[in-house]
Amino acid sequence: MELVRSADPARVESALLSRVLAPYRPNCRYLRAATVHGRDGLAWAEGEFAIPESCYIDDTGHFNSVEFNLCYNQLVYVLMAQCVVSRYVPALNSMSLDDYLRRQLPDVLIHEFRSVFRKPLDPRAFRGTVAIERAVDKRRFAVLETVVAFEDGRGGHAQGRVDLAIVDRAGDERAAAGS
Repeated sequence: MELVRSADPARVESALLSRVLAPYRPNCRYLRAATVHGRDGLAWAEGEFAIPESCYIDDTGHFNSVEFNLCYNQLVYVLMAQCVVSRYVPALNSMSLDDYLRRQLPDVLIHEFRSVFRKPLDPRAFRGTVAIERAVDKRRFAVLETVVAFEDGRGGHAQGRVDLAIVDRAGDERAAAGS
């Protein structure tokens, strides 16, 4: 994964992390800390994760596809929030933080999702990265093309590509009501 480096990475403040992860039940908040880098209209995040106990199934002994998706979502939500705050990605600059947090669940949609598990990963302590490789602001929505990777420092590794669409359902409803 080719990552852009910024001169001044932003350590995501615990207050922002808490606000972004608030929709998750406490036992399903796997992201512990994150740092965000931005440059040239793109950004990426590094996150520290721990899954002491699965929130939905008995212990499988390894990181699985559901946990991959949950961890991706948590890190990309934090990445987007920090991008809104820091103005790293022009395609997200029309939103305030409050706008983004209100839209985080209903308006951020996974368009395409692909994951590959190279070697079983220990979910008790691992790191992840999510990078926005391309961001396009269309008239009625934004598209983010992202790549993601997780590793546990002991050879466990999983990676993927995820394309997101950020729609404006409330704006569409307002426009429809005005017509």
